[in-house]
Amino acid sequence: MDHPGNRTLMGFTRRIGLWLGVAVVLGGMAAVMLVLQLAVLARIVSDLAFHGHAISDELAALAMLLALLVGRALLQWAADMVANEGSLRLTAAIRGELLRHLFRVGPVGLTGQATGHMVTVLGDGIAALEPYFAQYVPRAAMMVVLPLLVLGMVVHLDAWSFIILACTGPLVPVFMALVGYRAQAIMDRQWTQLLLLGSAFLDTLQGLTTLRLFGRARDAVAAVAGMADEYRTTTMSVMKVAFLTSAVLEFFASLSIALVAVVFGARLLDGKADFQSAFLVLLLAPEYFMPLRAFSASYHARQNATAAMVGISQLFALPETATWAGVRDNAAGAPLVSISCEDVTAGYQPDAPVLSHIGCTFTRNVLTVVTGESGVGKTTLIRLLLGLLPPMQGRVTAVDESGVRHARWQDRIGWVPQQPRLVHGTIAENLRLADPTADPDTLRAVAAQADALSFIEALPQGFDTPVGERGAGLSGGQVQRLALARVLLRNPQVLILDEPTANLDPRSEQRVATAIARAAAGRICIVVAHRPAMIARAAQVVRLRDGQVLSGPHPHGVEYAA
Repeated sequence: MDHPGNRTLMGFTRRIGLWLGVAVVLGGMAAVMLVLQLAVLARIVSDLAFHGHAISDELAALAMLLALLVGRALLQWAADMVANEGSLRLTAAIRGELLRHLFRVGPVGLTGQATGHMVTVLGDGIAALEPYFAQYVPRAAMMVVLPLLVLGMVVHLDAWSFIILACTGPLVPVFMALVGYRAQAIMDRQWTQLLLLGSAFLDTLQGLTTLRLFGRARDAVAAVAGMADEYRTTTMSVMKVAFLTSAVLEFFASLSIALVAVVFGARLLDGKADFQSAFLVLLLAPEYFMPLRAFSASYHARQNATAAMVGISQLFALPETATWAGVRDNAAGAPLVSISCEDVTAGYQPDAPVLSHIGCTFTRNVLTVVTGESGVGKTTLIRLLLGLLPPMQGRVTAVDESGVRHARWQDRIGWVPQQPRLVHGTIAENLRLADPTADPDTLRAVAAQADALSFIEALPQGFDTPVGERGAGLSGGQVQRLALARVLLRNPQVLILDEPTANLDPRSEQRVATAIARAAAGRICIVVAHRPAMIARAAQVVRLRDGQVLSGPHPHGVEYAA
């Protein structure tokens, strides 16, 4: 479930308040056991050293000391586990919410967003939140709980020690905050450099072929290496600040403990203090600063999280444009018979629509080709049909066999882009991306329908033949037919294809066009095309010109029976 009002560090912290509360309570109980443990230890040492007790006289106290030690360890372990579990659940939920939000933003809304930037935010950015919730927040709470327990114990033992600890303790957070302002600026710069480095590295990989063709691959590698070196330098600056923070903490902690030891030492020599109280205070003084040390060690987690939240908030702030409502069962409901654009105006700028008051209808068993010059709105029309772009005016509706209008029907669409993607794996594995449960007979059936079965069976290993990334090892026509077979495996009621015969040789073009015409039977089929082989098979041609639609039956087109 999304929580749009809770997308800040404080909001996220409140969402796992129960987990963090349990972790703090367990940590507080461990702190109480620590204080009791030190009190028992001080009594044992005092009895053995100054009251003539034998070890046998202290067996009960030693057993209590051991029980307190084990209990404290178990409670602290449980507190850490609860905090880690809550943090893992929250970061998983945040990543899921952000992915769902990006799906609703859609490709149109993500135009201009660097892929490397989004990948870095979804990966390293959200991962940077985990130490903040698992370590920083519980330790910040314990930085209050344990020192107060120690001060409460010391105030009953020695007033001077209480004054020293009470005065020097607050100085540590103050000076850490002063150092932290500088550290935050460096962390922001480091995070920005990481985003730029991720984007540059991904762009270099994607354009490596072009760079090699123009002889600029070495320059690109050098540029990425330079950015990596800048990131390394900034990271070292962060480490320097971290060491400085630790040095500040250790200085004040050592100074405070030394003052307590000197004051108590002088009073012990004068006979104005007893050994057990002095020893217990000296045992408690380092523990007074221990939560501050732990907090200091995790302070960089807060700075990392603060820097990462900038990128996360930017992605959450992107306006939602797609009407995607999740994947549903394609067979649900009566089959669609038509899709209509009714007085639709659409575009990307409110004052500059690409399509203006268009109206057209796409019917089942009719192969419709959308054509027109570049920039007239073909892509915009397809995005409207796919639900990736909401209309500024009008509506896009679908009607089933019962005459019922459907507001959300995009889950019944099968979409083949101009450059379909195949992944590294076998042909069967690529086809089963649409339906992991498909059996071999079903794969053969859809391959035959897409005119891909003959070339698949001619391969050395048939459906088990491995193909490379993006279909390496196959021709353009073969990739298109495999993509068509894959989308047919979902048995969509609406089939939309974008320039499926572009960049194909005449023979491959004819085969792909024939396969698409065959697939039009029994479904609404819409093809964006310029090539004559595809247009010749259309029963309806929708021509776009100046944001307007000119549609009508093709003079040589046919209707395809189911």
